[in-house]
Amino acid sequence: MKKKCALLLAFVLTAGTLMPGIAFAAEESGGTEETTVSSEESSSESENGTAAGTEETAGTTDQDPREALSEAMETNGLDADAVIADGVWIDTVDVSGMTAEQALEAVLAYVDSLGSKVLTLTLEGADGVAPLQVPVSQLGLKTQGLAEVIMEAVTLGKSGSLIARYKAIKDLEVSSVNYELTLSVDEAAVSSFVSEQTSALAVEPVNAELTRTSSGFEVSQSQSGIAVDTAATTASIMSAMANWNKEDVTVTATAQVTQPERTTEMLSQIQDSLGSFSTETSSPTSGRMQNLRRGVELTTGVLIMPGESWSMHSALSPFSAENGYTQQVAYSNGGYVQEYGGGICQLATTLYNAALLSEINISKRSNHSMVVNYTDWGLDATINDSGSKDLELTNDFDFPVYIEASVTSGGTVTYTIWGKETRPANRTLKFYGVTIEQVESGTEETVDPSLAPGERVVDQSSYPKVTAQAYKEIYVDGVLQEKILLHTDKYRASPAKVRVGPAAAETAAPTDTTAPSEPSSETAATDPAATAPSDTSQAPATDPTVPSSSDTQAAQ
Repeated sequence: MKKKCALLLAFVLTAGTLMPGIAFAAEESGGTEETTVSSEESSSESENGTAAGTEETAGTTDQDPREALSEAMETNGLDADAVIADGVWIDTVDVSGMTAEQALEAVLAYVDSLGSKVLTLTLEGADGVAPLQVPVSQLGLKTQGLAEVIMEAVTLGKSGSLIARYKAIKDLEVSSVNYELTLSVDEAAVSSFVSEQTSALAVEPVNAELTRTSSGFEVSQSQSGIAVDTAATTASIMSAMANWNKEDVTVTATAQVTQPERTTEMLSQIQDSLGSFSTETSSPTSGRMQNLRRGVELTTGVLIMPGESWSMHSALSPFSAENGYTQQVAYSNGGYVQEYGGGICQLATTLYNAALLSEINISKRSNHSMVVNYTDWGLDATINDSGSKDLELTNDFDFPVYIEASVTSGGTVTYTIWGKETRPANRTLKFYGVTIEQVESGTEETVDPSLAPGERVVDQSSYPKVTAQAYKEIYVDGVLQEKILLHTDKYRASPAKVRVGPAAAETAAPTDTTAPSEPSSETAATDPAATAPSDTSQAPATDPTVPSSSDTQAAQ
């Protein structure tokens, strides 16, 4: 590009004396050229540049640009009416002839318009998932150092030496000046957008499912998923916006593979019965059977993954009609009550014994308040409504376990714990209870006027006071290797409760005034056969189940 230099004679007034000075102004033939000044360059120019006297115009990045400009103008003593020279641009905004405040508002309006530009976030590998789109304004779009830039623009040609000012003005005649606008987005806003919105991009992993069949188990195929790496994706967006061309922008999110909680490989390990146990119901009434069937329904098919704990109380509760239970006899304060879920404790006892055989970690277990009749004393388990008494299993194995439950029409309850057998085949276990104290509780009789004289009704059988210990024995090739005391249980006494009819009233013998007669040759036998009183006693409904704030336990 051809340029010709004009020798300009300038006089500089220094210390009251006219001093000749020489400056060269470059003229461009055939048009003007544009000089671009970055914010970094403008803030570091010396007195010979266009920014002399503005080194104190800093405003922090987060400071409101209007406040920052006001402070800068006051600090530098800039006249509010001072206008920007012709040929000055800030980005695409022509600020020629504007005051500092006018230029600021014009640039801010331009920045607002940029806020409608769209950032599109895609996730590689998430086929069929629509990308996320967000206006840049929602990412906290803001300017950086705008007050400084405007101060540079306003003071261009008005600061520095006479020669510097003259040169700046003449340069503008042939070459416009364009100050770059530095924009950024708020990292906290970007991080919030990524963490809150990108779940829509994710592909959820698919867990394997285990199905019990007549021949064993079938396991469905699990699938891994794709999620967004929040930190890495936030960094990618910040990097893209640092080099933003002020147009719509697309960023690819950083993906990370997510694994299902239950994989096909994990569940395929469930093949072996680790422990199975059955108990019999002594009184399979329709109500009790309803409770047992409902309890089995709620506890069969349970998967416990390695490291997980499972609560029987949580699985069975609440004990209510709405949850499918009926009222049956339950233990409470040394006696019987009618409670929803009565009989459920038989399930707890059965599962407890299966758990012992499987050697899974039994992390919580309580015995009944009174003895039960369907397992050894010391080998029972109970739950109550509040959950303070519970049966909890914790899987310390490195494979998952599966709980299978069933109940027959006759009241036989069976629990089996399935998993992966890792114990030697020649190793066997034996569990049993030993009674170390038993004190009978006697009988309490109360008179019931509604009963016939001599009639007796047993409302509750007697329960002895018992202390029992549970033992585990380990055998290898049939030879005892170890005997372990598991726990010592105490059961409270409760006397039999019997209602009896009132005693028969005594009547005076009638006076016989007739003359005696000879006995006939046929004397009728008048000795009546003794009639035993009707016995309507009930066997202890087994062990009652259900809860109350006292000591109500789901009947066995």
